[in-house]
Amino acid sequence: MELTEDELIKFISENRDVIVDEPFNGFTRNKMIFHAVRHKDSKKIFALVYVKDDKLFVDLKADPSVASDLIEAVPYILQGQHFDKIHWLTVDIQEIESKTELANLIEKSYQLTKKL
Repeated sequence: MELTEDELIKFISENRDVIVDEPFNGFTRNKMIFHAVRHKDSKKIFALVYVKDDKLFVDLKADPSVASDLIEAVPYILQGQHFDKIHWLTVDIQEIESKTELANLIEKSYQLTKKL
């Protein structure tokens, strides 16, 4: 799927009360820029958008009982790269097959991180 970083952040944020910041970029030498999409009320991150090796990725929270199956079965869903590898997935945006599938993964992450 062809999306820019800005388009992906807009897609993730659509119809949600969120804030977007760059919490990991002020104190690191890392050339990668991380955009954290958070719940506005709790400030919990539910998506982390970044470019690595000219490819766009998003890290999303996932149910551990489903995450391992997705990682094994779907080539563009990888083990979490920047958070807990059991509870987070990394999605290669250029390889994902549909916006509907991406929207479902985003919604699941949003719900899993929602303040109770």
